[in-house]
Amino acid sequence: MVSRTEECIREAESYLVAANEQYEAALEQGTWNPVIVSCIMAMIKSVDAMMLKYRGSTNRDHSKTANGLRKLYEDGLISDTFKSNLDSVRKWVVDEKTSIQYRNKSVSQTDADRAIKSTERLLEKTRKELH
Repeated sequence: MVSRTEECIREAESYLVAANEQYEAALEQGTWNPVIVSCIMAMIKSVDAMMLKYRGSTNRDHSKTANGLRKLYEDGLISDTFKSNLDSVRKWVVDEKTSIQYRNKSVSQTDADRAIKSTERLLEKTRKELH
């Protein structure tokens, strides 16, 4: 049976695949928001995996996602190499999510490139932390 933590990682991977597929479509259509929304969802699922492993539950309120991750770091549950992801999660999940997903903030290909790179790094480091 797959653990809830592994489930979250698989979902994060699926969102990242979707982001890359949406990126290809955006090259023709010029609409980058779906790429970033999928990246944000992948980041949330990555953080959920960490929270499940170390706390046994996740945050329903995504605005608290970055704070939960920071607390894991402060409590010494995650490594210093993972710390660099804290600001990235705060930027995308907390600062950008609402304006991009619900207020249709216009984003560029450069924003999409950054979001995908941040998501790939977070997912890679999350996998390392969990194993």
